[in-house]
Amino acid sequence: MSTITEKRVEEVTLRREIGLLGSFAMGFADVGADVFLAIGIVTLYAAGYAPLAFLIASVCYISTGLVYAELSTLYPYAGGGQVFGMRAGGDLIGFLTGWAVLLDYVLDIGLFSITSAGYLAYVIPWLNGYLALRLYGYVFKISKIGLTAFTLVLFLIAINLIGIKESSRFNEILVVLTISAELLVLSLAYPFSFNPIRFIQQFKYFGNPVKLEHVFYTNFLKTNVENFIYGVTLAMSSFIGIESIAQAAEETRNPRRYLPRAFKYSIVMVLLFTMLFSILGLGTLGWRGLSKVIYNPIAVIASKIPYIGHILALYVAVVAFLISLVSTNTGIIGVSRVTYSMSRFKLIPSTFSKLHRKRAVPYVSIIFFGLIGGAFALTGNLEMVAGLYNFGALLSYLLVNYSHLKLRVIDRDVYRPWLTPLNVRYKDTEISILSIIGMLSTGLLFSLIILYHPEGRLLGLLWILIGILIFTSYRKYHGWRITEPISVRMMKPVITKIKTIVLIPPYMNSELAYKAIYYNIDTIHDLILLSYIQIPHKYGEEVKLNWMEIYRFKKDLEQVLSDMCDKLRRNGYRCSYYVIVGTSESIIRYINSAKVDTVALICGKKPRVKSNKGVFSTNIKKDVNILYLYIPEAG
Repeated sequence: MSTITEKRVEEVTLRREIGLLGSFAMGFADVGADVFLAIGIVTLYAAGYAPLAFLIASVCYISTGLVYAELSTLYPYAGGGQVFGMRAGGDLIGFLTGWAVLLDYVLDIGLFSITSAGYLAYVIPWLNGYLALRLYGYVFKISKIGLTAFTLVLFLIAINLIGIKESSRFNEILVVLTISAELLVLSLAYPFSFNPIRFIQQFKYFGNPVKLEHVFYTNFLKTNVENFIYGVTLAMSSFIGIESIAQAAEETRNPRRYLPRAFKYSIVMVLLFTMLFSILGLGTLGWRGLSKVIYNPIAVIASKIPYIGHILALYVAVVAFLISLVSTNTGIIGVSRVTYSMSRFKLIPSTFSKLHRKRAVPYVSIIFFGLIGGAFALTGNLEMVAGLYNFGALLSYLLVNYSHLKLRVIDRDVYRPWLTPLNVRYKDTEISILSIIGMLSTGLLFSLIILYHPEGRLLGLLWILIGILIFTSYRKYHGWRITEPISVRMMKPVITKIKTIVLIPPYMNSELAYKAIYYNIDTIHDLILLSYIQIPHKYGEEVKLNWMEIYRFKKDLEQVLSDMCDKLRRNGYRCSYYVIVGTSESIIRYINSAKVDTVALICGKKPRVKSNKGVFSTNIKKDVNILYLYIPEAG
């Protein structure tokens, strides 16, 4: 039997380039874009009760999103659900979770590139229709929307090959633009084009009474009821993508602080916009009118605003085109990070964990799976891809909620920076009620997907079978047992070290400084002891400096910091040191360029009211925590 040489996961690293806005943009772009797609297609099946369909599906979204918020701070690795499943249930569960998420992201690429192209077709009507291709006497029809979607995927693959920082910035700009456009439409459409009487009249129609394509009717219930149930399963597509935030956890600065906030902001914003637009669509177009414009519903809603509707509709179509493009982009980011993580943890071949030497991006995964998503985009079939999209997402959500329950037992003593609400203590374990709600809701929706979606049932199960075949073949090739915990042994249930600068005044007693650190900071902090020799500058006056004396003083300071670091290392800390010679501006510049999570300032005694005054604390970047260390003897 072949063996595997275990190595620390940290040896292969991605760059921590994403802040709070970038993290929120990941979630909102992937989920928030769903409203531009889902409003029309859900109404086609659920009719006048589309808002209720969205509300039912949101139970799964809220509970699972908050579960992801806790787990991603506990295990801030690229891979998200795959890592949680692997830790909770071993390599096979980890693989199945990752493989389901992989399907989700591949289809995200196809689905939202089609949506993006659909809104572009509102601006450029020529894109509607088909191109005829003659080949060996046969005529093939290619959807212009599908061909446009495939071209957009190629463009985004190129952006992602440049780097995550550029890709994240692209997301941030367009998310801000999208939120502004959605708020503009809502603020104008509700007072000027929303008809309350028309909205109330829609409640006469509980589900579309006509049998439609893509639905497997059991005939045990009335057609309209089965269509409503099918609409609920499609409504889940409006809430898929929240896991994108977790996929980039390893590239997020200060993940303990930013990730829970990004998840909560995304959940609230997406739910609010989805419900408001669903109600607005019914009160403006009625369910029949809304179901006829499934490719560009928000643009058509905007067109009904008096006087400026036509111009605003074009603007909304452009914004919807862009945000759907961003959602496609997050799909490419997500699929490449999932495969990178699965490959790194020996669940699939190591080729997919290769990082570009300069760009630090998993380029093989980006190209390979990006093109698979592009193939789905080329079909231009929105309904079919949407059904498959829900299959992969709900299966992964089901496994993540199960993993959360199990990890509360396995890692009961691990420090959790953030906990989901609604917990019940049983013996020594905090049981999450949200996980139970999440399991029940996702399990029910997943069962309905299998029952009512023939394409999802067939192609989804085929995807899982192909995955299991790849997993078992890869294991057999290396001589590993199916149940052998190869990846679990490589993973350590630890939180990313908090990178912290401790600012130590040059004349401070080293023993007091050591005690301030030892008694106030735990070993999860990765310490940089920073001291300084501040050179004064007087405008209009020449300042004479004895550089030899400064040099000797710098060497003495470095020796003091070195001794302090040695002492801290013996007590379990990771520590380095640095001495700056310069003005106060150069000291601040160094701190802001170091990309740290926290700056610790040593105080003589604890003040009655915390003060942020001072040249250092007031000029440090806002996304850096300020921590005050109080010397025990002094206070």
